[in-house]
Amino acid sequence: MTPAGARSEPAPEPELKHGHGEALLSLEAVTRTYQVGDTQVRALDGVTLTIRRGEFVALMGPSGSGKSTLLNVIGCLDRPSDGRYVLDGTPVENLTEPELAAVRRRLIGFVFQAYHLVPRMTAARNVELPLVLAGMEPRERAARVREMLARVGLTPRARHRPDQLSGGERQRVAIARAMAPGPSLLLADEPTGNLDSRTGDEIIDVLARLHEAGLTIVMVTHDPRMGARAERTLRMRDGRILGDETVPGSPPTGGTTERAPPAGPPPGAGGGR
Repeated sequence: MTPAGARSEPAPEPELKHGHGEALLSLEAVTRTYQVGDTQVRALDGVTLTIRRGEFVALMGPSGSGKSTLLNVIGCLDRPSDGRYVLDGTPVENLTEPELAAVRRRLIGFVFQAYHLVPRMTAARNVELPLVLAGMEPRERAARVREMLARVGLTPRARHRPDQLSGGERQRVAIARAMAPGPSLLLADEPTGNLDSRTGDEIIDVLARLHEAGLTIVMVTHDPRMGARAERTLRMRDGRILGDETVPGSPPTGGTTERAPPAGPPPGAGGGR
């Protein structure tokens, strides 16, 4: 495991691809409950899940099925109410907040539907921001920013602010920013939800190229077309994983073990600008 904190060099590409490697993360009987007034809501209900290094996994299901809650738990943004979560060999459910923040900085990149770019900063400065916070030296930051913008095809737009970019370009900047620190895991929450279908396809193409390079990706989506681009689909309802489907020809994933029945209804469609 790489020590927490700044990285002096871009992270090497993972050597293991498409589920061939050991488990990057595993959840065992994880639940997450919330108190809403007098009612206790069980957002996750005994989820057991293994995701191996190099997999591209889509989380699908209707609104309220637990997809985003599961993504938040995987991303160390939320804590399980019960159960065990191990990320890159580290049990994380009992870590302190500073320790969780260190895990996020070291291992995880995030991409959201709403981009969350800083409006007054150029594309290059947005990509540079996590590197500044990590304490990377200016020369190394500049090289890393150039590399990341080139990987998402935005070198000519480096000096443009978000309001001068299209929705697809903004999402590419967000992906470049998430990738800049060299994470092992990219979490994408409805990354094409604000985009038309053509632009959404372009964003999935970017994610697919990152996956081909060895990155582990977990993506929440309502759109079956986008979900079909992943090599593995987890279908959720009522806080449980009801289906675990792997594209024919993909290597074994390690799978899930759930208390729920092995089938569930298809997810609703999403998308649109």
